[in-house]
Amino acid sequence: MLTAGSARRSLHVLVVTVAALAGLSGFASPAEATASGAASLAAANMNKSAGTCGRNSTTNSLGGSQFEHSCAGGYSGGPEYWCADFVKWAWANSGLNSSGLTAAAQSFITYGQSHGTFHGSAQPGDAVVFASGRGGYANHVAIVTAVNGDGSIVTANGDWGGEGGHGMAHFAITSSVVRITIPASQASAGSWVPAENYYITGIVGPSGSGGSQPPPNTGGNPYSASGLCGGGYGVVDSHHLSGATVYLLYDDSTGKNCVVTLADDDLGAVTMNATLAVQDGGSASDPGSFHWYAGPVTEYAPNACVKWGGSYKSSSWTSDFGHCGDGNGSPAPSSENPYSASEACGSGYGVVDHHALDGATVYLLYDDASGKNCVVTLAHDVAGSVPMNATLAVQGGASASNPGSFTYYAGPVYELAPDSCVKWGGSYKSSSWTSGYGHCGSGTGGSSANPYTAAGVCGSGYGEIDSHDLGPAKIHLLYNSGNGHNCVVTLVDRGNGAVGLNATLAVQGGASNDNPGLFQWYAGPVRLAAASACVKWGGSYQNTSWTSGWSHCG
Repeated sequence: MLTAGSARRSLHVLVVTVAALAGLSGFASPAEATASGAASLAAANMNKSAGTCGRNSTTNSLGGSQFEHSCAGGYSGGPEYWCADFVKWAWANSGLNSSGLTAAAQSFITYGQSHGTFHGSAQPGDAVVFASGRGGYANHVAIVTAVNGDGSIVTANGDWGGEGGHGMAHFAITSSVVRITIPASQASAGSWVPAENYYITGIVGPSGSGGSQPPPNTGGNPYSASGLCGGGYGVVDSHHLSGATVYLLYDDSTGKNCVVTLADDDLGAVTMNATLAVQDGGSASDPGSFHWYAGPVTEYAPNACVKWGGSYKSSSWTSDFGHCGDGNGSPAPSSENPYSASEACGSGYGVVDHHALDGATVYLLYDDASGKNCVVTLAHDVAGSVPMNATLAVQGGASASNPGSFTYYAGPVYELAPDSCVKWGGSYKSSSWTSGYGHCGSGTGGSSANPYTAAGVCGSGYGEIDSHDLGPAKIHLLYNSGNGHNCVVTLVDRGNGAVGLNATLAVQGGASNDNPGLFQWYAGPVRLAAASACVKWGGSYQNTSWTSGWSHCG
């Protein structure tokens, strides 16, 4: 979800809005009441983090330690992109049907197709699904907490504003629930929403809230397995059922498998499922009544065998364990660990240190090309799933860990530390160890020139049009003539640990955005559409800050 911020609305505005809706018919139906309850529950969690795993540790308004699986649903059981977790949590805890919803924003599109609950205009409690392109794969989902008198909608966005560049878990623990108001002119499917930096793919209501549903279609399934699983996934196997086909896909870059069951034709909502289980690991399924497909369900299994299958009406099938790892026959579980630290961390990583535990070894690796360290804890003799962990912390910067029960290894965990000291360690059953700070990047422990550029951070198509020097850092303003977006990033001259940085951007008469935090190399990028408007831009380095006047007008 890159996944991956949210907002809460004024309870007063919400009560007035719900009362006004109820007044039109004389009373509120149960579906309206519970949907309004979900909106109210979401609003009560503004500024909350992912949970007790967050850098800013919080409990949700019901006293729970996370939203659904926000702290424990990711790769190998760590924090995950949790925007969909947040909306599902609000629906489920308000008595709404959340069957089939997963941590994937795309599951809300599937839900809307299955239950016929796509809405033309947003209502409190609806899910707003966003994508980077019109009609594209879902990238984010938020929940409507209020509809204002001018037609604008207030959304609560879970997993918003996290620190990028350090992986899913780090983004998740540094993000929070953020309020974003979408103007009425942008609050419909297909609209570009600058404040979200996404298009609205669809507005989905909970089951029972009405909406539009297309009639059965026998012209063939318009969806594909790779399109549903997303970019990077390729089909590695399939199995035909009576009236549908189950597909198994794999993404080499992420090490994740994906399973989806596609109907041959739309014969109305029928019972379907897609299942996936990792040997000695996690499992997922998506049972329900759907028109076109069940799933996608995904699991992390770069070096493990998987069991996959699905069902359509009364026809069902499940494989044996196979497709072990990359599909080239990675070894099945045995008494000896078949993996190495370099295999777990990936290409380019070499071992620079290790420490023996009772029953396992913790390895520290480094990749010169990326400047990243990697830590993995490997069991010596494999005897089933046992408690293990791998930890890595950058001095003055970020940290990562991977606690859980694993068969072969814990980790890998990664952090960028080309010129910083690191603290690393791990645990196996009751044996644990953590180093002091050492292995200081290039070995000098000193600062080095910033390896990043403003254009590299903002992305393809952006060119610099202005800058402002803060002394130890510089603020850069860039523009992309292809999409009419400005981008601001504040880059330090030399990296010497995490320092207070910010990048700010505001569009005259429109949206604004910033990215305050502790960063080693840069703050931002912050991007907003401003093809025909003036912008105010700026940033800060520790106690030094600067903001422009309105300028660079379109």
